[in-house]
Amino acid sequence: MGLPDESLPQGYYLMPWPSLDQNERWVDWSWYQNDGTTQHKPFDVDVFCRNHPEVDGAIIRAVWPDGSTDQHYAHYYDGFLRNGKKVAAYLWPNPQKTIANMVKDWNTALSGRLPKLLGYDWEEASTFLGKSNTQLTSLMQSLWAALPGFYGEQTHIFYSRGSWLDSRITVGEWFHSIKFWLANYIYPDDNPPLMATHWSEIDKFLPIDNGFTPRRGPVKVENVVGWQFSSFGKIVPNGTSDMDYFLKSFVGPIYGEPVPVPSPKVPIEIRASLDKVDIRIVDNGP
Repeated sequence: MGLPDESLPQGYYLMPWPSLDQNERWVDWSWYQNDGTTQHKPFDVDVFCRNHPEVDGAIIRAVWPDGSTDQHYAHYYDGFLRNGKKVAAYLWPNPQKTIANMVKDWNTALSGRLPKLLGYDWEEASTFLGKSNTQLTSLMQSLWAALPGFYGEQTHIFYSRGSWLDSRITVGEWFHSIKFWLANYIYPDDNPPLMATHWSEIDKFLPIDNGFTPRRGPVKVENVVGWQFSSFGKIVPNGTSDMDYFLKSFVGPIYGEPVPVPSPKVPIEIRASLDKVDIRIVDNGP
């Protein structure tokens, strides 16, 4: 369950964090990432991918909270796929609609461009206003159970903050079958927050622990497969973008990539006077 922090309320645990080489760098994309603040012209994905080879994948917004289509979804989906990037889509659950009607909105937005990974955004949105914890819990449980019937070939992941889940969702055993991508922004001090503009800035602070969204809430360690560390990424032509890390062990199999298994180190202890030892180590390959 991770390491408990005695200064936190019961049930809060530190975020897990593996080493950087076990992760891929991903980024969120939507109508906001553009080449013109008023016209919202979608940017040239080919140019972006040439300039940012460090980006492994893109999670592209397909819908807005009310279910309307993001105008640039098809453009970005096609562009990132064309450049050999892993592509996912994120969708918004809408508690004001039935699941069948939500899916109808999603299918319209996806327009046949159905990626292998679908993410679902669980945070306060306009459509969440006035909905009780019981209603949101019921929607989350029902949606998770229904998704295989609508998108049986896809992998599903929910996005949120540990603090939001803890305050809004009444957890049952069903909850622990869900994989999560969690926000864990960088607040090395209480004020002001540090919003990184590139992954290299985030790398310096890992593992991150602070008082904003550092905790998993009710999510088990093994179900945290992605992290969103900043919404101030300055790698797009205009505006900003969210920057994420995903476990290779999670995304690799989804996109048909083998997950590399590191070779075990061989422990060797040599006891001798240093002035009488001449050691040569030759790498004979895997």
